[in-house]
Amino acid sequence: MRVDVYSRHDAYVGTIGARQLLGFVWTDCLNGEDTVDITTTFPLKEGYRLVWKDLNGVPHEHVCQDPQGASAAGLPIYSDTALNSICELFGDYIEDKRPYGYSFQRALEVCLEPTRWDVGTVDQPGTVSSGLTFYHTDCRTALNDILACGGELETSITVGASGVTGRRVSILKHRGEANGHRRFSYGKDINSIKRTEHWGAITACYGYGKGVETDNGGYGRKLTFGDINGGKDYVEDATALKTYGRPDGKGGFAHVFGKYENSSCEDASQLKSETQAYLDEHKNPGVTYEVDVVDLVTMGRKWEGVGVGDDSQIVDGSFEPTLRCQGRVTKQVIDMLGKTRTVTLGNVTESIADILQQQQQQITNLQNQSGSWDAVASTTPAFLQQLIDSLNEQFNVNGMSYMHLSYQNGFIFSSVPLDEDGQPTATGGTAMQLCSLGFRIADGTKADGSYDWRTFGTGAGFVADWITTGTLLANLIKAGRLLVGDPNDPVFMADFDSGEVVISATASVGNKTAGEMVVSTDVQYGLSDSASTQPTTWSTTALWAQGKHLWTRVKMELADGTIEYTTPRRIANENGIGAAEVIEQYYLSTSSTTQTGGYWSNTQPAWVSGRYYWTRSRIKWSNGTYTYTDPVLARGLTSGNQSTDNLDASLTQQDVFNRLTNNGQTQGIYLSNGRIYINGEYIKADTISTKKIESYRGSSLYTTVGTTQGGNPGTSFVNAYGNYLDIEALHASDDASKKTTGLGLACFDKPFLHASTYYDQLWLHPPLIKNTYMQHPGEQLYMRGRGGGAGQSTPYVELQRTNSQGVFIGEGYIELALDSTHYVYINSRGVQCRCGSHGFGWVDGKFSENLVW
Repeated sequence: MRVDVYSRHDAYVGTIGARQLLGFVWTDCLNGEDTVDITTTFPLKEGYRLVWKDLNGVPHEHVCQDPQGASAAGLPIYSDTALNSICELFGDYIEDKRPYGYSFQRALEVCLEPTRWDVGTVDQPGTVSSGLTFYHTDCRTALNDILACGGELETSITVGASGVTGRRVSILKHRGEANGHRRFSYGKDINSIKRTEHWGAITACYGYGKGVETDNGGYGRKLTFGDINGGKDYVEDATALKTYGRPDGKGGFAHVFGKYENSSCEDASQLKSETQAYLDEHKNPGVTYEVDVVDLVTMGRKWEGVGVGDDSQIVDGSFEPTLRCQGRVTKQVIDMLGKTRTVTLGNVTESIADILQQQQQQITNLQNQSGSWDAVASTTPAFLQQLIDSLNEQFNVNGMSYMHLSYQNGFIFSSVPLDEDGQPTATGGTAMQLCSLGFRIADGTKADGSYDWRTFGTGAGFVADWITTGTLLANLIKAGRLLVGDPNDPVFMADFDSGEVVISATASVGNKTAGEMVVSTDVQYGLSDSASTQPTTWSTTALWAQGKHLWTRVKMELADGTIEYTTPRRIANENGIGAAEVIEQYYLSTSSTTQTGGYWSNTQPAWVSGRYYWTRSRIKWSNGTYTYTDPVLARGLTSGNQSTDNLDASLTQQDVFNRLTNNGQTQGIYLSNGRIYINGEYIKADTISTKKIESYRGSSLYTTVGTTQGGNPGTSFVNAYGNYLDIEALHASDDASKKTTGLGLACFDKPFLHASTYYDQLWLHPPLIKNTYMQHPGEQLYMRGRGGGAGQSTPYVELQRTNSQGVFIGEGYIELALDSTHYVYINSRGVQCRCGSHGFGWVDGKFSENLVW
């Protein structure tokens, strides 16, 4: 995820990258609340503007309010709750504007005049309150006053190369998608549900308006509407009374009253209408459902997305009876990094008929309804856990390894001793090699004694003979054949190379078998002598004859090859106008209750998942007129297409995997809680991309890959006490290219050896100084060779205790020193022994008893 940061003056400050972003939770509400809770190592300041895109690619802008800084593990951490940039309207001021009676569009234009925001879409009908004024107020408060009259707020921005280029405010009659398709289901994407009841229902409501002006200029009793409502100053709902009324002690029910007031309303008819609307909103209990769901959009299923204001449904089969309810999404909390989403549904109606179930398109749980699946899934669910436990026992017993390390081979861990080239010295061993290309694993040796590498992991993927897993989660499976059930008589087969898909006719789909699915239809017509007797001969041509009755039916071919027919119906009698032509027409609708979002066509439109086929007949009569039969929801035709589309949706990833692997008997990959488990005994891959290799799951003994524990390029070996060995890539401090030309070793973050091809040198010293290779203790072994490095160095060796005490071997000399004034110096001239300011020696062929310094 990327977050661009701009100053309060819209100047680009920087970009918060993935490594700097520690937390990013977006809260979006139907009431206008729109915040981002951000945690980052990027230094935030008050007024900074955060520009980012959601999972659907829509840009957003939020303004930092009061960022706080703290230190964690030596790093500065900043956090803040940033508000939608519409909050800047609190700083724009209106002295005196009176938009009373304006349309919502015009009122919004007046509100935004002092700001840099533009008017977006306004489809809220009617006008604002006749008493609405903007007097000595800020523009944000004025906007809230407009919304109090009706409509729902939506903001949007456009972003260009230089940042935000446009900001718009919209007031919508219905924010989000009405009659939305989104349904949350337990077992598919629901983790948990919480129900909250905010108010009880009322069955009748009194309404009061502005105080009525008296003769002396004052105001008396408030306006009511009893004069136009049969003497009743309240409105009532008989259905709500039966459902939510209280017993009146006489065998009936008494109203539960509420009260509505509009102190600016001066019209009784308007007051009654507003009071009725208030009753309609409150005649059912105020209920919200908070649903913690899996964010399927992050898995590439964008059609599973939902937005604030959308009409949505909840189905939770864990309740008895099954909980079914629908309402509007009033709040979403999305963890953009954790890929989780909490959805709150308000205005909920419970116990509704499940729309998709009415259309008979929901594929029910295959495992519970198909004997074919049961035959395949004969292994207990504990199989994989038993396999993991067994492997852990083997690792615990046989985990000791011989290790070979070289520049050419990287790391090789072996169960048998290795020679200097990293080859096994005995047959039958197992090994793992780790290098810059990736890793590979051998479960044995070949005939020539070398390891038989069969499992590989590289950046391009994994290659293995067998993969053992519990759940396989994948966006794409390519190549080969996918079989479920007996290979000789599979329940399901998909050939990814040819594109062929085969479903057994006995496989259950919904409350039918796959063989009962409709694959094609044909409209037929026939003539009969009677209005009650069906024709005996049918054809695809509709020709009426004088004195005959014209009938029609639909011929359906099922997936198993059988033929079925709809119930015949009569479309012309013996005395009616003759039908010259009858054409079957099709409509692909977004709704199962009406025709919408499409058009009527003489040919069957291409199927679109989630839609509904409707059919009707267009009849051309002999007098040239046209009539149409009533549209009919083509349930069979729709379900035949939808069933195939929904097959993968009705099967969880684990369901599919269990059927592919006979509940884990065939080895594979298991993904659980964001972790992937691989049976390395059978893995073959060119490259593996990972950050850490553990000796076993959750172990404190592991190896980092690519980056050390301290965040430097290299590898760390870690146990319960810390990173006891770091192998780090180094570069010369005065090499402008910064390319790797050296290797460093450190023990618990304290370097003790480093080698450089740039300087042709090697340094060995005790691990005393932490987190730097630029400082060294006095005790050290230093060697420099004559090479072609950047330093064009001359050979030099020293073994010292301090800079002046040790053995120093340079170009043409050797020095054994106790300190700077006590040493023995040997070169081509001879030998000199110094003790303080005096000494002796053999210099230039002569012995001197008294050398003076």
